[in-house]
Amino acid sequence: MDRLRLTLASATFGCTLALLGCGPAETAGSDPGQAGSSGSIGTGTGGGTVGTGGSFTGIGGNASPGSGGANAASGGAVGGLDTGGASTGSGGIVGGSGTGGSGMGGSRTGGSGPATGGAAPGGRGGSPVGTGTGGTVSSTGGAGGAGSDISVPLDPTLMSLCTGTNPIRCTIPVPTDAMDYNVTVELGSASAASTSRVQAELFRIVIPPVTLPAGMYSRETFSVNVRTEKHDGYNAVGKVLDLLIDGTAPALHGVGFAAAPNIPTLFLAGDSTVCDWDPALGSILSPIERGWAQEFSQYFKPGLAIADYADSGETAGSFYGKFFTPAKAAMKAGDYLFIEFGHNDQKNASDVANYKANLTKYITDAKSKNATPVLVTPIGRKGASTANAGFGGLDQQMRDLATAQNVALIDLTMLTIADYKTAPNLGLWFATPSEGTHLSETGATEVSGLAAKALKAGTLPLRDFLR
Repeated sequence: MDRLRLTLASATFGCTLALLGCGPAETAGSDPGQAGSSGSIGTGTGGGTVGTGGSFTGIGGNASPGSGGANAASGGAVGGLDTGGASTGSGGIVGGSGTGGSGMGGSRTGGSGPATGGAAPGGRGGSPVGTGTGGTVSSTGGAGGAGSDISVPLDPTLMSLCTGTNPIRCTIPVPTDAMDYNVTVELGSASAASTSRVQAELFRIVIPPVTLPAGMYSRETFSVNVRTEKHDGYNAVGKVLDLLIDGTAPALHGVGFAAAPNIPTLFLAGDSTVCDWDPALGSILSPIERGWAQEFSQYFKPGLAIADYADSGETAGSFYGKFFTPAKAAMKAGDYLFIEFGHNDQKNASDVANYKANLTKYITDAKSKNATPVLVTPIGRKGASTANAGFGGLDQQMRDLATAQNVALIDLTMLTIADYKTAPNLGLWFATPSEGTHLSETGATEVSGLAAKALKAGTLPLRDFLR
């Protein structure tokens, strides 16, 4: 079977993530004691606590063809046959014109346009202007400098590695394990309207749904970490890039990838509320269960890859010995390490007593690699309140540690507790209607959006990689 690794509310929050896969789910346990006083919601002096951020901007923009498509030409489009649509294109691939967003790699770049009838150079911008029938809109924005383009040329031979119609699954060998890659996909069909979402590796949403009319294509670029994964309960082989394109009417027209060894990586260390869940795992609460960091990638521009090492059932102490060594070995200058523990630590007196000391190990190791540590308070449970966060004061211990160590903090505990109150149907945010700790895909997308908003409103350079 294909191995798929995929890699919002208001108020402020803190969160800690762990790197490694999920094993059997830990039980929620009781909520002992009152949380220590936390001050006002979302404050914290670690330097990275932030308030509400701007709304998430969807990927792709409008993709309707404009008038004046002088660059259109008859002939099949580049990138191989459509998967999920007809195999013939009705026009040349034309880059959309317009002005792109600013920021680190914030420009959107139009796709190149070879086709019968002559080449059409890629444009730069947001919404397409003046594209002809069969035009391509490219909405990537590379990091590494304002306006830089890190999109990858399409490789028509890779389409033979993609099968199915809904979903479309691609299993692509890559040359190096434990490596970041930039990946470009061209979505759309010559003959039919399409709506396509892209997940990578273990069900990490990397491109939210993109809707296109017939004859229009959209090139989307993202960065992904590919590695051999070892988890409690299951493993995943390395040197394979797994893609899954689903949606109401998915269509894939081309794909390309390139190694990106020098881009920053965001590592995560945490428990089951953070980790990548495999829907086929026997111990999963339901096939829709996800860790919040599993859905974090969709909020980032290409040029930064997420490596989620979190594993189910772990404490800050147990994870460090079992799963952190390969993450530490892979960490380099300019990377980030998000650290979130607490759900399991509160269940054992020794873990409670050593909580700060255990967290400090991650901080020290990240700094030794010239990487940036970020503490993340554990996500709140469904029944938690600001008066009783449910972690016996561990969330406050993390806030205090962020201050003492002068590191950034995302207060996901308070952010999620406040956000849950806004949900029209809170049960949909959790893995099952009766579950109160572990999130669904919808909930994980919501909570990862909270983290993204917090970062966007903060001062870490990481904010420049957010869409």
